[in-house]
Amino acid sequence: MTKFSDRDRALRSKLRVEQASLVKKLKELQSPNSGEKVSKPDIDACKGEIEVIRKELQSIEDGGHTVFMKAKKMLKPKTELSQKEKKINWKKKHIDVRMKSIKRDLNAESISPEERIQKESELEKFENEKSELDLELDAVNDYNHTRFVVAHGEHGEGDEQSKQLMDVNEKMEKVQKQIVEAKEKNNSELINELNDQFHFLELEKESIENFSHDEFLKNLEMMKARRKSQLG
Repeated sequence: MTKFSDRDRALRSKLRVEQASLVKKLKELQSPNSGEKVSKPDIDACKGEIEVIRKELQSIEDGGHTVFMKAKKMLKPKTELSQKEKKINWKKKHIDVRMKSIKRDLNAESISPEERIQKESELEKFENEKSELDLELDAVNDYNHTRFVVAHGEHGEGDEQSKQLMDVNEKMEKVQKQIVEAKEKNNSELINELNDQFHFLELEKESIENFSHDEFLKNLEMMKARRKSQLG
């Protein structure tokens, strides 16, 4: 049975509270009776946060929390997308109010030719700003699709990503079988070594899915060295 330090026990407790809170939040977001419009980025961000906490808890169980924290930036969900969408919608709403006011002024019988020119210029400016915001909002909503398109570009990056995922999945399956065999032989040293391998493979798979595999590989040896020094 894994022995945890006081610090790890406190951290596990804190993370589980956060996890429970996020699970509750996710259920509320997915509930048809939530009473408010919920965007997909909000739900995806919440799911992503839950997954990161799950992985962090697992890293504590495996004794590799310091290593996990080194790689956490690659696993962190894009929660800023949800906030970005809200900010854009707020700007659009503000522009709509201004445009409505300008149109009302343009319909006034008392408006002078000079004022009309000025108001029409302002209206055109706001219409252009709103069009830009619409494009930005589409980009936020299509975030995952955009990443997919980039990954499946003219140079076959998508095929390369599929190969990388297939390779890492095969390695994970192989290590899982080795862990089972090591447990049957009660070889604790080998079990720990294989758990480390599996943990790094999980991180590698996540980095491939998040299109940050190069960054992962660049930091891999450093993370392994840090992990080795912890165990040493």
